[in-house]
Amino acid sequence: MIALLLALAAEPAAAESQATLQSCDMTPGGWVCHYQMPSVTLLVSPDGKAPVTTTPTAPATPPAATLPVVPPVSEVEKAEAARQARLVANCADAKWLSLCLPADRREARRLRDEMSVRAALRTRVTGLLSEAKCDEAVKTALAGGDLPLAREARDFCTR
Repeated sequence: MIALLLALAAEPAAAESQATLQSCDMTPGGWVCHYQMPSVTLLVSPDGKAPVTTTPTAPATPPAATLPVVPPVSEVEKAEAARQARLVANCADAKWLSLCLPADRREARRLRDEMSVRAALRTRVTGLLSEAKCDEAVKTALAGGDLPLAREARDFCTR
């Protein structure tokens, strides 16, 4: 073990012994990057015999279809979405004794109605996609005025 540590400390990592970045893709869950790992030389094999050299397998090919570039959500947009969600939760169905102003109640009801219309449109588009009616799903999303949903449907159909 000490010999291994001394060997690693004495020999700086060369450029060819580092992993190389092949590609990166943005997914809904975050970034996914593909690296090509270099060959590894063990100083001593696990059973104590001569050094063993392993070679990496072929690098994974990146997916053929690339995801569209989606701009990141700014802090202001996150804060506004959180404010709207709180407003709907607290004031949309508030009783007369609540701390919501009349303007807040009207805005909360309007936002709640818009959210239910978007949810109904998403349900219709998802139903069309489940029946493999891609063109009709994209047209329905565009007719409903939801361009991001139309993009999602189009991207779903191209996969």
